[in-house]
Amino acid sequence: MLQGIHAAKTWTECENGFGNVNGEYWLSNKHIHRLTSSGTYELRIDLTDKNNNKKYAKYKTFIVGDAFSQYKLTIGGYSGDVGDLLRYHNGMKFTTVDRDNDETRTNCAKSQEPWWHKSCSNSALNYPSREKWYWVYISGHYVKTSVMMIRKV
Repeated sequence: MLQGIHAAKTWTECENGFGNVNGEYWLSNKHIHRLTSSGTYELRIDLTDKNNNKKYAKYKTFIVGDAFSQYKLTIGGYSGDVGDLLRYHNGMKFTTVDRDNDETRTNCAKSQEPWWHKSCSNSALNYPSREKWYWVYISGHYVKTSVMMIRKV
């Protein structure tokens, strides 16, 4: 059975946030929207593999729309050393097990996790199985940890 951040999450859970702030935690789509609508924010994603090799992706533009837009993702201005995989999801609405906004006939969040899926994730950071991260391999190993950080610029 999936547990914690990796369990199937509903729209309401993602909207309000869940997890443990000292561990695996989703801030909440509502709060991410409030932050990113109050100024210019950038996103940095740090990834670590099982051998502690580190890579990152940084985006100069990071905006999450409001509930009416279904928390639409706007992202751009990539730099980093892991690949620009979030570009594929630019403009996508957030998908959860009970709100299917991806472009496939099936609900990607049911087999993967809540995310800005397009046709199931190219870069899902919350995939339920630690052995199947969808971001990029780092030095030939699956990603072990991921941290998303935003800051006002």
